[in-house]
Amino acid sequence: MIEVASLIIANLVIALVIGFLIGYLVGKIGDNRYSSFLQNRDIIKRKKENTNLNPIFKKNSNVYNKPLILSAPKFLKKDDLTRIKSIDDEIEVCLNKMGIFHYDQISQWSNKNCDWADELISLPGYSRDNNWVSQAKVLETGHETPFSQKLKDEKEQLENDLNPDLVEEEIDKEKKSDKSNKEDVS
Repeated sequence: MIEVASLIIANLVIALVIGFLIGYLVGKIGDNRYSSFLQNRDIIKRKKENTNLNPIFKKNSNVYNKPLILSAPKFLKKDDLTRIKSIDDEIEVCLNKMGIFHYDQISQWSNKNCDWADELISLPGYSRDNNWVSQAKVLETGHETPFSQKLKDEKEQLENDLNPDLVEEEIDKEKKSDKSNKEDVS
């Protein structure tokens, strides 16, 4: 009985050694295949990262908090979102990529919609802190906010500075109208 048990143990040890040798050889041969698999996986991963997906699909934001988004601006004309205080050109581009082009879209946002947008532009609390919704409501009606009026005045001043002839023409027109008003009064 002891002789049989010792033979079984000896066979198991021999099988173990042979198993390790076979595993080692297969691992060496298969290592090239595995490394090429890893290279292909890395290439595919880089391609996925480099694709220009809509940022909505890159973030883990809750889809239930998503506001009304559009695939393109209405009538192919978008609103100038930079007239809202704290929205610069870069943030406007991000909002446009997300499908937000108009004041009426922003004016309808709830707090959850604001959180959703803030997460996608990676600026938590930014839209609520800067009152985007209330500013968009004013701009949607056609009126000006103090910030948008300031931008408008600066733009007019810049245009006047670039075209001094127009300023002189306006001054001449005002003088003529003043003279005609004085003549009408007398």
